[in-house]
Amino acid sequence: MNLKTSLSRYLWILIVLLLSGSFILPSRYGIPYPQTLGPKFDPIIKREYINAITENKPDVVLLGDSILYFGVDQTQLTSLLNTETYSMGIPGSASAVWYLALKNMILESAHTPKYVVILFRDTVLTLPSFRTTGRYFELLDDFARTREPLTTELAFVNHMSPAEKIAERYFPLYSARWEIRIRLDGRLRYGAASALLNCPQPCADEALNSIFGKQGVDVVALNRAVEDSQQTLYTSAAMNFEKQIDKSFLPAMIRLAQENNVALIFVRTKTLTYPEYDSEPPALRAYIQSLKEYLSRQNGAAFLDLAHDKRIERAYFSDNLHFNAEGKTAFTQILADELKALVK
Repeated sequence: MNLKTSLSRYLWILIVLLLSGSFILPSRYGIPYPQTLGPKFDPIIKREYINAITENKPDVVLLGDSILYFGVDQTQLTSLLNTETYSMGIPGSASAVWYLALKNMILESAHTPKYVVILFRDTVLTLPSFRTTGRYFELLDDFARTREPLTTELAFVNHMSPAEKIAERYFPLYSARWEIRIRLDGRLRYGAASALLNCPQPCADEALNSIFGKQGVDVVALNRAVEDSQQTLYTSAAMNFEKQIDKSFLPAMIRLAQENNVALIFVRTKTLTYPEYDSEPPALRAYIQSLKEYLSRQNGAAFLDLAHDKRIERAYFSDNLHFNAEGKTAFTQILADELKALVK
């Protein structure tokens, strides 16, 4: 069989598989055809935050990622501000989750806080797709309702190429890739262990966690991976505020807060990536200046920039982003001192 014949046969097999998939996969996984663009969200949201806000009735709700989770002592902050606070530190989150948390949890609770304080770093506020795919999608799904058109558009559809949009709509082998991957992953993880070792799913999960869990993680390698992922924040496109702002969740967050008489306070946190003003790229300085000017024009929005605060020492950090125990106490005090002028 010559090369031309082999290639022809391969192409025909590929066409048959694509056509077969167009009929089999939609019924197999309940996929509409043509497929709608963007991911599907589970209708169930985590109500623990809604319930906590309703029960505790805080005047101040803090929202952010692991920097907030590990870096602010809620009890200490409540005492220093002399007002009830509630911390929503969500490790791995970014602007898409913060928008959904504000819309679906903070503003849906029976008690509406007076202030929402959002801790962020550098350009995160205007990068809608940052931390929305892979394992981060599961986190996003916890805060999303069944239909989230703005989230779908800003975090997913806007970043798809024309070819991706066509494949997503008309090629089920592509649009069902996550469902197929999950099922294959499940068989690889649990099939052999159950059949050969009589080890069902909980047993296999425990074994995998003991090998690949946190206790087996190379901390240096993990920190290096986290730092590498942060480079997305410092591309020329990410640092172009004017081009990013209208494609971000920031205007929608401000609008939601204004409609509900909630004041937003955006706090830029310090990291060891660019701890000094002189160490920042000029494009990042320009971005922050534009962000500051933009927020100054919005009713009910304030901006605190702690990125180069001399009170926040290098010794307070456990890695490039997170505070250690000493840093947590010190940063909470500094944050309280800055908020006192804004929280009445």
